[in-house]
Amino acid sequence: MNFTVIAAYRGPLDAKTLDAGLAALQARHLLLRSSITWQGNTSQFSPTSQPVPVLVKPLPADQLQAWKPAAKSALRQRFDDNGEPLWRVTWLRGDVCGQLMLTFHHAVADGLSAMALVQQLFQHLGAGLNARNATELTGAVEERAPDLALTFKTDRYGAFVVQSIPDRQDAGLTTGYVLEELLAEACRALLGWSRERGVRLNATLQAAFLQALVGGGWLPSATTTHTVVNLRGLAQPALSWGLMRLLRVCVDAPIEIDPAAPLDGLARQLHQVLQDQLRDGKPIMALNTITAALEDSPSPQELWRRSWREGGLITNLGRVPVQAHHGVMELVSLFFVANIEPIALPDKPLAVLGALTFRERLMLTCFHIEQQMNENEAMALMADMKRRLLAATGSNGG
Repeated sequence: MNFTVIAAYRGPLDAKTLDAGLAALQARHLLLRSSITWQGNTSQFSPTSQPVPVLVKPLPADQLQAWKPAAKSALRQRFDDNGEPLWRVTWLRGDVCGQLMLTFHHAVADGLSAMALVQQLFQHLGAGLNARNATELTGAVEERAPDLALTFKTDRYGAFVVQSIPDRQDAGLTTGYVLEELLAEACRALLGWSRERGVRLNATLQAAFLQALVGGGWLPSATTTHTVVNLRGLAQPALSWGLMRLLRVCVDAPIEIDPAAPLDGLARQLHQVLQDQLRDGKPIMALNTITAALEDSPSPQELWRRSWREGGLITNLGRVPVQAHHGVMELVSLFFVANIEPIALPDKPLAVLGALTFRERLMLTCFHIEQQMNENEAMALMADMKRRLLAATGSNGG
């Protein structure tokens, strides 16, 4: 369960400054200096003193597409029991610009916390390159262990046993992804359109993505959409392997989709379903289900099977404040590729939508299984989604 954040920058970045910035993040956040240790069939976090691995490559001439092969390689490389931290960096290095790709295991970061780490990293890089002491960083997280028994098991919900375990099929599939972008004018129009209707941006984007998937024949009109909900902070101390699996919590929404219907109706429905399920504690119930399943000390293979969720879609969506200018370092673009394991049931294709606004631009990524959707088809899917968003808002910019 890796994911990669791609940060394109302008500035005279050197190896010493980058290493110092990464070390500063490790010193601040305990999970960033954690590794995986296996003991028989049990895996757990353990502290590591190893630095963050950095793979340096020259920045290709085609900078717009340079991130794809590098990100694909980073995403497909698993984090092994080798004592290294559960994140790594690929650096496409140019003379006055480049791209930093930060790949995290989902156990140590999610999309939102990863963007906070990007902000902190560029603060350190800018301070180091400007030859002054690192500025005081605000919002430090106290490294304190929460009471997980109270967090994930409550009197209201309790724990209940797993009734069935569906078989997962590893068919040796591979994955790919495409990037689509909405420019500032279209992004502002979309945000305004969502606010007028009392709907969050993630519900609007999810509705457009679902309509495009159904319209293209990738999903049936009657389907179940899954929204990932993360219920933990950035800098928790070491967690067991079992609790690491709790990060994969989905709010499930069975839904009927008409790709020709107005977008706002579906967006409102998705928004209400998510709010209702959050209010009723459905994510907590899902956590308790997984916790109960762990009580018999399953093997890694059994645990892997139990984490499977059937269905056609997972979404990872976020809107985060990250500064563009940090002294002589400028963050030009920022987006992320949300990952899925290359596993699928024949009648249930998987796709992940990643969405992030940065510098008033909305960056959309589609991560998909290549045997079910090739790159041209994925590009057509994202172009259809973009058209739906622009048509709904009446925006011509994009």
